[in-house]
Amino acid sequence: MSSLTVTIPREYGYVLLAATLSTLVGTYQSINVGTHRRAAKVPYPNAYASAAEAKESKDKYLFNCAQRAHGNFLEHQPQFLVGLLVGGVRYPVISASLGVAWCVSRVLYTWGYCRADKTDGSGRLVGAVGNLFELGLLVLSGMTGWGLMMG
Repeated sequence: MSSLTVTIPREYGYVLLAATLSTLVGTYQSINVGTHRRAAKVPYPNAYASAAEAKESKDKYLFNCAQRAHGNFLEHQPQFLVGLLVGGVRYPVISASLGVAWCVSRVLYTWGYCRADKTDGSGRLVGAVGNLFELGLLVLSGMTGWGLMMG
């Protein structure tokens, strides 16, 4: 078995900043849910308003949208971070750029999802492009792993 030395490029700092930005997006998501929870008067520990309540109350509907946007963020952040942190070892600038773009897309997703004029959650589609940024990061991560194996 041979050994491998990995040198972290100076530009990896951008990758770490993009990872940190994603935690700030998560904080924004939490605050957004809390704001909508108060407006909708949905008590803890209820994660959502019922479908009947959401149909009768715009505030409860928007709370469900905010909660779902946050849930979607939490579902995607782990693979985003793997792609960002691993891909950034070999491709730090493009990984960081994709990471920042992903973070912006997650905010747009949330803003769109929580639009009062969209009754079917379709406003979220404006931020769906983030899936392409996430895919790009996962490709870079795979390329980094492959490159390390092949020397």
